Order: sequence, then C-alpha cells, then structure tokens
Amino acid sequence: MKRFACLGGALAALCLAQQVGAQEWVALQDGKTLAGWKAPERPESWAVEDGVFVTRGERSHLYYVGKVAKHDFRNFEISLDVMTSPGANSGVYVHTKLQPEGWPAAGYELQVINSNPPAEKTNDYIEHKMTGSVYAVRNTWKAPAPDNEWFNYKIRVVGKTIQTFVNDRLICEYAEPPNAFRAPDKKGRYLGSGTFALQAHDPSSVVKYRDIKVRILPNDAMPPAGLVPLADPELDQLVGQASDDNTPLIDLGLAPPSSGADAFWSAARRLGMTPGSEWTAAELTNYPGSVLVIVDRDKAPDVAVLQAAKAAGIKVAFSSGGTSEIDEARLKRRLQAIKAAGLGWKDFWVPGKP
Repeated sequence: MKRFACLGGALAALCLAQQVGAQEWVALQDGKTLAGWKAPERPESWAVEDGVFVTRGERSHLYYVGKVAKHDFRNFEISLDVMTSPGANSGVYVHTKLQPEGWPAAGYELQVINSNPPAEKTNDYIEHKMTGSVYAVRNTWKAPAPDNEWFNYKIRVVGKTIQTFVNDRLICEYAEPPNAFRAPDKKGRYLGSGTFALQAHDPSSVVKYRDIKVRILPNDAMPPAGLVPLADPELDQLVGQASDDNTPLIDLGLAPPSSGADAFWSAARRLGMTPGSEWTAAELTNYPGSVLVIVDRDKAPDVAVLQAAKAAGIKVAFSSGGTSEIDEARLKRRLQAIKAAGLGWKDFWVPGKP
C-alpha cells in the first residue's frame, strides 16, 4: 500500500507531495507550436493556428512524444477541447505507440465525428460510430455534440477500463475482458500503457484541438465500481463484432425509466446500445423509403423475415416494444439473428441518416 509506506517526517511530506502532484492537470501543448508532438507520416496535415492544433489533410497521426510521464501513460484522464467541421472525422488514441505510417496498431481510438459528410451517398460508407465511441468496441450511435462548436472531451483509463465524457456527460465505457475479441485488423487494441495520438483522417476533415492536458492517476487507482466485463463471452464477441462492423445497436423501443435511470444507462453503455429516446419524435418519423421495425421483446427475430427485407432493399430497425429493461438475452438473440441473416451496416436505418 503506497499510502501506508509513507511514514514519518520529511518522507511523509514527500510522499504526500507526490500523490498530490500525480493528480494535477498538466498541459501537453505550449499554445504556440507542435513541440512535444510528432507526425511521422505527412506532417503537413497538421498546423498550429492561434495556439490551436488543426488537422487539415491526408491521413496522419500526431503522437505525443514529450517529457510528461516520458510519454508512457497507464492510468490517467486526458482532457481536450475539440471542434469539428461538418462531416469531419478524427479520433484520439490512447495507450498507443509511435509508428512511421498507417493507422495506429496499438491501443484504442476514441472517436471524433459529429456528422457525416454531406456528399456521402447511400452506396458509400456512412460512419455510424459517433463522438465518444470506444471505436469499434463500444459505440454511441447518436452524436453528443454539434459541429462548429467547442466541446470538452475527457477520456479516463484506469486498469482495464475506459470511459469517455463529452461536456462532462458519460457517453461510453468499456471493461476489457481477458482474451477479448478483436477484428483481424485490430489485434493490437488492448490496454496496457502508451502515449496519445490525434488523427488526421482525410483532406475534408477539419478538426481543431486545444487545451490538451493530462492528469496522471496512481498505478493502484481503482476502476469505476460496477464496470466489469460482460460475463457471457459469446455476447461480448457478438457485440464486439457488430460494433466493428458498423452495425448500429439502436433500440427504438427503449427509454430510461422515470426513476432509477442510472442502472439503465449503465447497462446501455456496457453493451454499446443507444435507445430510441435519444432522438426526437420528428427524427424518428422522418425516414427515407421503407423501414421494417422488428419488435423482438418476447421472441427472437425471424431470420427469414430479415433476409426477405434485405433482398427487397428494405432497411431494418429493432425495437424491444416500449420497455425500460435492457435485456442481455434479448440482445444476444437479436445479434445472432442479424448474423444468421447476413445483414450488413447498409441494411439498417439510423434516425437522421439516409
């Protein structure tokens, strides 16, 4: 126990100072230059404008290589002010490693995207994983902030857990189990330790970052109470695969209860689900073409019906039939049916999107 090891006089004072210092916010920008940061690939995609980091260019990743913690962080909170332009895509990597090119192989990406590019067509890829997502692992399917406005983004990593906050609202959280499922192109995405990186995604994505700072937490810091891995490994893999496949885990028939909503939101975050109550009535009634809403509150979805909808080009959405109960068994049956029917991300309707 570190605290009890600090005994007597000057040693006790030194230990206390170390504990306090470890929990202070430390700036990772000097407000003038990119000092302490390095973009090995296409550095021209990054600039400093009025003290703000701006990404505007081809794919590039800006890694923190500065002196704080020797750019190797384990338990911490990182805080950034972020502004996205319409359709812009970016991300913040944690526990990653400096590499010369390509998408970072190590660590987790915490998504930054609040809208899809206006030029996207229905036959093109439409990113459904929005700001606050533990990218492709536990996602939110509704943007928590608008474009063209500064928002605060906090990421908290303790042990084998990640939490994301937008303007102090808890958005997504994840507890990494042993032998966690990972898609073939994301085999290195595990928690351990590492540095931070900011993402330049494409030339059309203009994103600004300012007031980047970190608060280092003790090595023995405790993860949030109740944030534990899913007990069912098959469900964890089904959720992980759907999350990676851009399959929107949206339940139009879910809404938090009038009391005791904390448990509801905790379950939603652990499963990467977004309830229909996050959208307005206008958004829920404004849909293109035909949408088939599958109500699976009491029984598994009919695979043949899902296949017929896919063949007919009818988009699908799911509803648990107006309940405040998030049922893991129901979600598991739903995901099994989606897999059996061969549905892809294009087969789903997301409110507010084509």
